[in-house]
Amino acid sequence: MNKRQMMEKKILEKVDLLIEIILSLDMCEEQEKSVYLEKGSLIAEELSDLLAELIGPNEDYIQDAMQELILQRMPDYDFEDSAKDINNILERLNQRESKTADEFSVSQAAPPLDPLQKAINYLFPQFEIIKNHRHQGHYFSYYIPSLKVAVDDCSSPVADPVRKEYICRQAGIKLIPISRDLPCSREIIREIKRRLDTDTTLC
Repeated sequence: MNKRQMMEKKILEKVDLLIEIILSLDMCEEQEKSVYLEKGSLIAEELSDLLAELIGPNEDYIQDAMQELILQRMPDYDFEDSAKDINNILERLNQRESKTADEFSVSQAAPPLDPLQKAINYLFPQFEIIKNHRHQGHYFSYYIPSLKVAVDDCSSPVADPVRKEYICRQAGIKLIPISRDLPCSREIIREIKRRLDTDTTLC
């Protein structure tokens, strides 16, 4: 098991622990809730650190990633009744982060990730991701083998989109070209999701 796989395993373990807390909050007495909320905030903090290591520190969408992972693990769960408790857990996490933020200088922060890389790491945290994947003499920015999805920076002067599109079509790979005109990783995430949701044909 490589480093990335080990990190992904730890993330899923923390997500499962957080789910246990959420379920416990649904069933516990009112006087017990503060105990579970505190436990939940500790687990959320650990999960936040793991996600930050995977997709970059101090990202606004780390909490969105947490909620998305919880939904993936509990697709049939109705969060309406427990939304307040989940928000309380995340609010406590924010309080912890605000208290510790001034302990780290700017020089200690990790160098920022490329917006496309941030988007890829956010969307596919549980899958193997190959950067600069070479296929039939052409390089693709990112490739997810288990999904047969290639995400490529099409703004490169050597992108050769027509040839790459043909290669992917022949290999049964879904090619998602991404333009650098998109302003940030959030916009890139939306575009990739849109293409995955609407493009039913292989590139």
